[in-house]
Amino acid sequence: MEGSSLPGHKSGRLHFIQYLRGVAAIMVLVHHALNARRGVSLPFESDVNVGRLGVLIFFVISGFVMMHACRNEAVGDFLKRRFIRIVPLYWLLTLVYLAVLLPNDLAAGDPFRRAGALVQSFFFIPHWHTGVPTEIWPVLTPGWTLNYEMFFFFIFAIGIGAGRPAQVSTAILCALVAVGWLVPMSSPILMTWTSAFLLLFVAGMFLALLWQQFDFSIVRWGLPVGLLIVLLEAIDWVPQEWGVFAYFLAAIMVVAGTLSCEERYPETRLKFLGLLGDSSYSIYLSHTILMIPLYKVLQFLPLSGWPQFLVVFCIALAICTGCGILLYRTVERPVTRRLRIVFDKPHSKGR
Repeated sequence: MEGSSLPGHKSGRLHFIQYLRGVAAIMVLVHHALNARRGVSLPFESDVNVGRLGVLIFFVISGFVMMHACRNEAVGDFLKRRFIRIVPLYWLLTLVYLAVLLPNDLAAGDPFRRAGALVQSFFFIPHWHTGVPTEIWPVLTPGWTLNYEMFFFFIFAIGIGAGRPAQVSTAILCALVAVGWLVPMSSPILMTWTSAFLLLFVAGMFLALLWQQFDFSIVRWGLPVGLLIVLLEAIDWVPQEWGVFAYFLAAIMVVAGTLSCEERYPETRLKFLGLLGDSSYSIYLSHTILMIPLYKVLQFLPLSGWPQFLVVFCIALAICTGCGILLYRTVERPVTRRLRIVFDKPHSKGR
């Protein structure tokens, strides 16, 4: 879920796509805040996975951004800039999270139990999670999406090198997904690199090509339709076998509808949503770390039931969002700028 401001050929920078990034990050944050935790339980049954839609939106946006803004970059510049945007903050927060987990590992007498997982996480190699062996998660759990993102960037770089980023990337990704459908996989690497999630990047690239050719104001219905699909899924009005497809369709429709807003309201500026969009990567990576100490403290509030839920939820949402913004301003943005100064060539184009 790479984040930064986008240049646009129609109305300057694509502000609404940036706003959507912020909303998607908050959706993931809300999902984790809704999970019952020790000492803080939900007063209701909740199967609504708003975090899933947030993640799928990120994937579609990534496909769109790469095709819209990066297809003319040199391969070396493209990979270098993806590294600068993604890796430093991810490695830093992975180490922070490892430090949080270390007391538990020391108490268990196995301080190096996550060493192998740490190496695999750093190099975006999908693997079974140390604590939850049924899940393909890195040490820092939200980083599972980065395994997909970095793989897509690698495939897109191949397309750039071939001179046809859309055609080559689409062919490779669709072929891999087809293999995944036809051949049972047990390796976490192969399961990730043949996952249907890869089609969302293809959808994003396709939207970018359409965006260059057509007036997207005609698909203003995309946002309400996408949100309606999620609502129908939440109340079990969508057949179970259509669940994943429904979320895929919803994510694509939401991004298409957001592009419609770019056409219809080119002069509209929403400062706070813009800040959320800029900070989306920091919010996304840091919030699960923050929730560990936060919920340990909040469980001691003299509350229960709905009052407890509402107070804890609002506090968690505010603190995790605020800390994510602070992290963006004090770490992510200055580090990214410094690395670009050091490594970017003066004549390089793009982001």
